[in-house]
Amino acid sequence: MGRYFFLLLFAVGFNFSNAQVHNDSIPTKRWKIAGSNSLTGSQTSFDKWQLGGTNNLTVNAKINYDFNYNKNKWSWDNKVMATYGFNRNKKSSVKKTDDRIDLNSIVSKTVSKEWSYSAYMNFQTQFDKGYDPNNEFKTISKFASPIFLQLGPGVLWKKHDDLKINISPASTKFIFVHEKFTKDGKSFSVEQNETQRLEFGAAAYIYYRFKVLDNITIENILGLYSNYIENTKNVDFDYQLNIDMKVTKFITANINYQAIYDNETFAAMQQRQSIGVGFKYAFHN
Repeated sequence: MGRYFFLLLFAVGFNFSNAQVHNDSIPTKRWKIAGSNSLTGSQTSFDKWQLGGTNNLTVNAKINYDFNYNKNKWSWDNKVMATYGFNRNKKSSVKKTDDRIDLNSIVSKTVSKEWSYSAYMNFQTQFDKGYDPNNEFKTISKFASPIFLQLGPGVLWKKHDDLKINISPASTKFIFVHEKFTKDGKSFSVEQNETQRLEFGAAAYIYYRFKVLDNITIENILGLYSNYIENTKNVDFDYQLNIDMKVTKFITANINYQAIYDNETFAAMQQRQSIGVGFKYAFHN
């Protein structure tokens, strides 16, 4: 179900981006909208190749949008990212290589040139089933399970849309997991036979995007969280690095890296990286 939802979202996003570019009636003074849809992949095939090899196909799709609203002293900044990727080879079934939904939203009211009062929300989940790395037949996650939700008041320092830091000293964090994943024990820090976990702590969100050259853009996103209730000395983090290198108007190369540390969920640093070349359609108003 989740993978089909992503395909629908990707198709709607592509049509939306076309509409944004060609529709001159959009009120650009209040809304600033920018985003991209990218599709990368690789395919390898062999026919009587004496050195050996397995036919395989890898595909990764990604959408990345910014919806920023400004009116008088009020601002509403939204970033939506969604990715889904899979690999298939002749000798095994389809396996996903990337899968996430990430929504970050900050409402703020300016009190000085670069400072604002704020309220933020971060929502994260996935589209498709996930399997135990040690047992490819055991499902440990699925669409909308787990869900990570953070919200709270704070202060925002914003130099411009590409450089901002939001700090929330009173942040609430919810983790929701389907009941079938906690029957045999904890799942994503949710206790056995429970379906949710509540934490209270401090959070920070740091966003910095810049151009190295006219055709190379680097995007850094860092989320920090410290739980006041348990293990207060531990600071959980989620860091994302996205590098886009424009080859032509529609051809791009990209590098994506993500590192996560969440002491309650898995007390070790998790990392993933991907490199791809493929089709990208970007838009802005």
